[in-house]
Amino acid sequence: MGGKEYPEFSYKTRRQQPAVDPAMRRIAVLAAGGAVVVIGVAMFWSGVRPRMGFGPPPEIAAPATPLRVAPADPGGLTVPGANEAIMSGDDSGPAPSLAPAAPAPALAQLQQQSGVPEVTAPVAPAAPAVAANAGGAGTVEVQLAATVDQATAEKKWSAYLGRVPQLVGNKKPEFLPAVVNGQSIWRLRLGGFADQASAAAFCAELVAAGEACAVAGS
Repeated sequence: MGGKEYPEFSYKTRRQQPAVDPAMRRIAVLAAGGAVVVIGVAMFWSGVRPRMGFGPPPEIAAPATPLRVAPADPGGLTVPGANEAIMSGDDSGPAPSLAPAAPAPALAQLQQQSGVPEVTAPVAPAAPAVAANAGGAGTVEVQLAATVDQATAEKKWSAYLGRVPQLVGNKKPEFLPAVVNGQSIWRLRLGGFADQASAAAFCAELVAAGEACAVAGS
């Protein structure tokens, strides 16, 4: 070897530092800068706000004027008679007057005009016949109603007494059974009239008062 000296080699290992991505570095820098800006704005606002007179949040109150005003002319459909009590439901006014009841048909006159003969059944023993007009000696009669039974005829007479007592209060009724066209009926009649003219005049007064009356044919 000739006595030549060789230098000793020393082996040292270097730890490699991990490389930082430039993009990540920029993101970190931007995030840090944004945080600094936010903190600075917050500190500035907390110091400036008391001097600028900022108070609690404003309160929004309702306007003093009405939001809607009814128009003078609402328009729309106009209903005739809408202000009348029967349409509006206002019952504070006077009671409405009703039309007079229609007069009942004069059965005797209809039978005479149609030419259908009447068949009068004999008076049953249980059917009482009341005397004719008190104080009158005539034989002419007027018919006020024709009903299906005697009880209904008596109710009709009571109704006459209640409505027109000044015309029938001094008279006595007759409840007469009869058979017309095979059907049994009861006639409510008043007798004692001297002639046809007096009977017709009496019926005219009843009809004028809204009641039914006809001069009896037989």
